[in-house]
Amino acid sequence: MANQQDRNSEGVKMDALAKGQVNLQIRPIDTWFFRESRPHDAAGASELSSLFPPPIRTLAGALRSFIGERLEIDWKTLRCENWDFDFKSILGDANTLGQMELNGAWICYQGKRLYPAPVYLMLKDTDVQRLLPGKPVRCDLGEKVRLPELPRDFEGYKALGNAWLTAKGMAKCLSNSIPDEQDIIGPDKLFSYETRLGIAVDNKTRNVIDKQLYQTRHLRLSPDVHIELDIKTLSDEVIACLPTDNAVIRFGGEGRMASIQAQTQAEPMPCSCADAIDTIALHFITPAGFSGCMFPKGFEQTELNDKTVWQGVINDIELSIEAAVIGKVQREGGWDMEKHEPRAVQSYIPGGSVWFCRLNKHYDKQALHSQLHDRCLGDDSAYGRGHILLGHWQDTQIQPGK
Repeated sequence: MANQQDRNSEGVKMDALAKGQVNLQIRPIDTWFFRESRPHDAAGASELSSLFPPPIRTLAGALRSFIGERLEIDWKTLRCENWDFDFKSILGDANTLGQMELNGAWICYQGKRLYPAPVYLMLKDTDVQRLLPGKPVRCDLGEKVRLPELPRDFEGYKALGNAWLTAKGMAKCLSNSIPDEQDIIGPDKLFSYETRLGIAVDNKTRNVIDKQLYQTRHLRLSPDVHIELDIKTLSDEVIACLPTDNAVIRFGGEGRMASIQAQTQAEPMPCSCADAIDTIALHFITPAGFSGCMFPKGFEQTELNDKTVWQGVINDIELSIEAAVIGKVQREGGWDMEKHEPRAVQSYIPGGSVWFCRLNKHYDKQALHSQLHDRCLGDDSAYGRGHILLGHWQDTQIQPGK
């Protein structure tokens, strides 16, 4: 990013984006629906819920469709009538992004970006505490595995659940601290659910199909909530297609309406203010996939210093993962517009998951930041999956009392 800084109307610090980068703001005009991975006829399914924030492939498809229409693309040949434009190599297809790179989707509340609350945060009434790796114990992962646990004498705490943090709250987590209560945003402030009942229709006869009722749960976003998407490595002709004023698109399931607007500045990522030490915490802010594994390819389970760890290399940084807090697996499918069939359902580690790592050798703070902060790991990294922020944790081995 460029070093220029500005402030938007809500008083949020903004960074000017580099050439070829755009921040796309997406606002709802109606309810939205982003179907979960279960089919309508799943056993025991009375209602299908909506994912939030929307899956990145949904955003990529909507963006590609909008740009294609602006360029007057023939969707059968993927060619422009009036000028030469290699749509597939520049904007991709059903399985790739071409030259594009995406980051997001980011939820914005009252003009400020939110980040998935780390799974290690626990709440009791208004008091927030955090899990930290405890003593090695025997479990299904090994003989001497460090599992996250609360400090001694802290009882009755429960997981935050589906919550988000402000940039200020996220920065505190990255710095091995605890966010304030006002930095934690629950889903009730962001959206409400609305149930819809429908019935299948035969497109040839325009008649309803007996016994084909379905029920869906739509999202109605609060007036001060919108979605943002960061787009990188765009050519000048593609950027020229994106509207600086609001334009209407069809978005998500049932083709609901949304407005989009492009701008050349975006809110920077929160950072840790802690000094570089030998223990770091990698916070995932988007879902991550590692080909069905818990950790990236090349990580091996081993015994080190009387503990079970997973050793490997991430972006030239040698480290050992000593513990992890991982949320419920996120399942995503979707629809393949090219083949007119459902996409294979994939499993991802959800945003909010955290790896507690120990560096295998000394690195200075600048090297750690450049290699591990605001980077993407794992499968489909061009889609922004596996987006991590660098944090720190203090290893106490046995957690002290209050």
